[in-house]
Amino acid sequence: MKIPKIIEIKKTKEKGKGLFASEDIKKETVIFHFEGKIGNDAETNPESLQINEDKFLESTMLFDDNLNHSCDPNCYIDWDKLNLVALKDIKKGEELTFNYCTSDWDDANLLEDCSFECKCGSKNCIGKMKGFRYLTFEQKKKIEKYLSPFLKKKFNQNK
Repeated sequence: MKIPKIIEIKKTKEKGKGLFASEDIKKETVIFHFEGKIGNDAETNPESLQINEDKFLESTMLFDDNLNHSCDPNCYIDWDKLNLVALKDIKKGEELTFNYCTSDWDDANLLEDCSFECKCGSKNCIGKMKGFRYLTFEQKKKIEKYLSPFLKKKFNQNK
């Protein structure tokens, strides 16, 4: 998987490396397609993307591993096509982020604890990123539109 020309990898202040817009990106632009093989928790790595209860899209160990979380993201995942899409207009030099809670059910109780202190700096920051399971009902409702199909199902069962 080759890095798309509209993004570049750069060092962030507090989160290691990140993906940044190398040019202005318009809302609803497809930025890249996620690739990898499907496996269960035991077969994948911490950078994998959860797509079902125990199914993960294994990380390719390429540029997409540098896509960081934000509680106020500028991208989302189109779950039908597994594309990263611009949620709003993104300016050149801005970091690309998505909300990990739209894909991850429980980062604290996987084979390896993948929870972390969020450093997004947004006013609605959740603090510790542990997964969708740990959000309040109001926080879950706010991101409902962007949830993976399996998280939508879980959310609707518990309404």
